Amino acid sequence: MIQSIQRAVQIMDFMKEPDKSYSIKDISVATALSSSTVHRILATLVDCGYVMHDEVTHNYKLGYALISLGMAAIHNTKLQELAKPLLKELSNLTQEDAFLMIKSGNNGIAIQKEQGPNNLKVVENFGYEISLHWGAIRKVLLAFQSAEFISEYMRTNFKPTPTRLVLNQEKFVKELEEIRQNKIAISTGDYIPNGVGIGAPIFDHDDRIVASIGIIGTSTRINKNNIDDMAKIVFEIGKRLSRMMGYTREY
Repeated sequence: MIQSIQRAVQIMDFMKEPDKSYSIKDISVATALSSSTVHRILATLVDCGYVMHDEVTHNYKLGYALISLGMAAIHNTKLQELAKPLLKELSNLTQEDAFLMIKSGNNGIAIQKEQGPNNLKVVENFGYEISLHWGAIRKVLLAFQSAEFISEYMRTNFKPTPTRLVLNQEKFVKELEEIRQNKIAISTGDYIPNGVGIGAPIFDHDDRIVASIGIIGTSTRINKNNIDDMAKIVFEIGKRLSRMMGYTREY
């Protein structure tokens, strides 16, 4: 492994928190690299456009050149290509915004979205990482992780959300068990008041969960009158995309 590249990746990975800039000292402390090493690597990254330097504050943040790399990675994968028409179908059938999400560490991130026709929406930022226990589509990703991962996650990351200030760990573990059994998750107001989410897992040919798919809307549109029908639609779309990814077991 080339050490300089590894260090550059380490620095950029540390800097990925949205709307934040960093001093050389911040980066040096976080990465355990010397200030001179950090400065040298940052200078190269700035020249390449992967990092931006503020001439006033002398702080650094990730640059726009990374966007094209990220979008290229997204567009060049089989999953996104297969999911695109199904997301559109899901949005058309439910009349809600449809999302494809993947796991990123202890977070879930929306990598693809199909807009529904309604003007009143639950805002879900594309590409923004949010904890795995926030919302149905992310809970699905957590539910199908290993027992060891879930145990460690519950110990270190199971923290209150903006709308759930008190959490019941035992109740949540049972919820994850139900998600694994039914292959569907439903949440109401997990982190946005009146927000309702429905999510289903996407498996590949190795029986691994590779993503989740689902919808997010408001409780005025997704409620006791139609939520079961909505869940069936999400379930079937998840099943079809899993089959397209090579999953052959019973869904």
